[in-house]
Formats: sequence, C-alpha cells, structure tokens
Amino acid sequence: MIGVGHARIASLELLAALSLLLVVALPRKRRAREDGMGAMQAVILSVEDYGGTRTVRHAAPITIGRTPSATLIVQDAQVSRLHARIDLSDGILCVRDLDSRNGTLVNARPIDAPVALHVGDEIDVGTTRIVFRGVGAWT
Repeated sequence: MIGVGHARIASLELLAALSLLLVVALPRKRRAREDGMGAMQAVILSVEDYGGTRTVRHAAPITIGRTPSATLIVQDAQVSRLHARIDLSDGILCVRDLDSRNGTLVNARPIDAPVALHVGDEIDVGTTRIVFRGVGAWT
C-alpha cells in the first residue's frame, strides 16, 4: 500500500505542475483600455517659443521642463526643471503644475489642480506656449 500512496502523490504533483504550466503558457485575454486613448496614440502639441513653432508627438505622460530628463524640454529661463505634466486622469487627458516657481496657465488662467485638456487649449509655461492639438496617429 505504501507504493500506491507515493504514486498518488507523484500523480498529484505532476498534475499540479502541468496545470501551472498551462496557466503560464496560455495567452491571456487583454482588457480593453479604459483611458480613452485607444491603442496608444500620440498626444499632439504645438510648441511656440523663441525658436519658432514645432510639433511634438508623444505618449502620455509628458513631463515639461528644462531638465534633460523631461519628455518635452523647454529652453526657457522662466520654466522650472520639472514644470508641468500632461497625463491621463480617470481616462481624461489633463495638465497639472508640478509646484513650479512661475506657475502654469491654461487658456491664460493659472491652475492649481489638474485641468482637462480640450483641442485648442493653450498651456503657458514661462514665455513658452504649448497648444494641445489632440490625440492622433504617430506619423
């Protein structure tokens, strides 16, 4: 009888190992994104500064500032190293000030909490104006 007990334990161990292997190996069904941006589209911004106007496309989150680690680097002495951030909040694209020295304006109004962005909104950091053009393709 002792041999039968060991065989059962070995069978159970093998069954458990196979079950674990199946759980790990089978493809998982991915949840649909709930953030309103679909399949990782780009945030499109027009950046107007002393050097002219440039178009920037980047995935959220986007940090704005003078530091080389910022996503959107702005060469403006009135802009803090990490000045503002564009990010998704409850599925809505928002901009927030990161406790910058000179503050962030949206449509000429100072902000002190995250503000939802709409196409055409103007974000002012220092003397640099950033216009939100929408969300679209990477090209």
